[in-house]
Amino acid sequence: ENIHVSFHGPEKGLIILADPEQLVQVFNNLLKNAFQSIPFDKKGKIDITVSADDTDVEISVKDNGSGITAEDQKKLFSPNFTTKSTGMGLGLSIVKNIIEITGGRISYTTRAGHGTTFTINFNLYK
Repeated sequence: ENIHVSFHGPEKGLIILADPEQLVQVFNNLLKNAFQSIPFDKKGKIDITVSADDTDVEISVKDNGSGITAEDQKKLFSPNFTTKSTGMGLGLSIVKNIIEITGGRISYTTRAGHGTTFTINFNLYK
């Protein structure tokens, strides 16, 4: 209710070789984490950006949430790691696995109190 989501992308479609259902799982998880990272008393903002060059497609999911602590960054993609009171802590581990199986890469930048950006790169299919 207090979170604004924006999307910026190219006019034309881009093609990557990946399982559509697995990509839905990837983006559902990243968006859910972004929503959950924003404190209730903060006006939330999530920006999704898609861009491409001649060889790569880059997708970023940026939030203005609480960021990820240095301690948590060490375990971020590990199975069974969670900072939440619910869930099994498999989300980001599965996300990373899906992206890497597809030949992609995932990275992130974060700043405590300011938010996190997850960036995914895939090979552009021509």
